[in-house]
Amino acid sequence: MAKRSSWLEYNWKLDGEDAYFGVELSFYRTAPDESHPLLVYFCCQTIDEKPLSAKDIRRAVALSRKCSRKIKVTPAGFVEMGSMRQYYFYTASKEEYDVLKAISVKEKKLLCRVGGKREPDWATYFQLLYPNEVKYQTVKNREQVEKLRSIGDNTDAARRINIHLSFRTEQQRLLFEESARRAGYAIGAPEFNSESELPNGVVVYRISTLKQDEIDAVTVRAIRLAQKLEGMLVYWDCNIVPRSVTKRY
Repeated sequence: MAKRSSWLEYNWKLDGEDAYFGVELSFYRTAPDESHPLLVYFCCQTIDEKPLSAKDIRRAVALSRKCSRKIKVTPAGFVEMGSMRQYYFYTASKEEYDVLKAISVKEKKLLCRVGGKREPDWATYFQLLYPNEVKYQTVKNREQVEKLRSIGDNTDAARRINIHLSFRTEQQRLLFEESARRAGYAIGAPEFNSESELPNGVVVYRISTLKQDEIDAVTVRAIRLAQKLEGMLVYWDCNIVPRSVTKRY
């Protein structure tokens, strides 16, 4: 468990507050690991409780790497909020907990705390750290917006967002359309794909900028409405708005 092979970081909310997450995706294939049933968290916080600076974050990253070297266990992930970043490790024994505790006691630049519990089902990894469909959509949004920005799109400009979703049955699609309409989406034409397990598609529209919070809100809301009817968001697209143009829907 010492090698990091597939690390992902993303923004989400925790208890209604903005948070930043990191997670080792490769653990998903073999988790829970029966040989590592103990969850240990290593929390790094600023001494004055001010938000973490770039320097503080570099220090926290260095401490997490030190922890990994000492116990030969890669962190399952972290959560960062305001003045703290907390790393999560799944370990084999209490001895590894004691090693992390010793590292925390010696740290002078950040306030460090260590805690732990027995968690053989790796619930924290699956329920808190690993991104579900909704969380992962925000990652894909960020990547798509960056691509558009790189080719000259004015991502601060509002335009029509075309959101393509699919459902197993026509009845599910029709029920979704009604709930989407009530939620403020305009309904477009159906899109049938006979080769898909969810062949009954539809495109819905919403006016939005490509600012992270706004495009996330538009897509997350659509996903949640679709999930109630066993549907899924396939992709979204939009017209490019050149930076010299302030408005084009």
